[in-house]
Amino acid sequence: MMWTKGKRINRHDYNVFHVVTTEFQYHDNRAAFYQIEAPNWVNVIAIYNQHVIMIKQYRIGSEAYSLELPGGIIETQHIDVAGVKELEEETGYTGEATLIGDMNPNPALFTNQLYTLFVAHAVQANKMATELFEDIEVIHVPIEEIHKKIAHGEITNALTIASFMQLNTRYPHFFNRCKHK
Repeated sequence: MMWTKGKRINRHDYNVFHVVTTEFQYHDNRAAFYQIEAPNWVNVIAIYNQHVIMIKQYRIGSEAYSLELPGGIIETQHIDVAGVKELEEETGYTGEATLIGDMNPNPALFTNQLYTLFVAHAVQANKMATELFEDIEVIHVPIEEIHKKIAHGEITNALTIASFMQLNTRYPHFFNRCKHK
């Protein structure tokens, strides 16, 4: 099974992403395919007093509020710098971040990566510094309630759930350990 990338046919700019039409060849067959070039993204799992610092934010796509991890677009800075910046802006917390994983959010169409950072000991640093259209409420969720909130549909953001899965894979006893404290 051999895929070969051919020429780029066109590219349309939609501010937050680009839609690219590219020719690909599979065996002797050629066709045009669409790719969405979106910026790389970072999610931050930050812990403060046995609670995960989460945000409740209005999302235009779902036209509803979403309980999710703080995070955002990685502009030009390093992954950990971008993540800590987003954590501080969206929650007022900061801390030393460790990269625990990366993933392809939707490899069928998107070319970007999502990185997950873990801040084991977050500290309150500043007031939130949200952007104009960021409607955010900081929510402290007890660690032992994360699985229940996912199971009951209170946490539905797929990238947030995937980041929690990376945490669980990297530190298999993390959620169990917290139940006994």
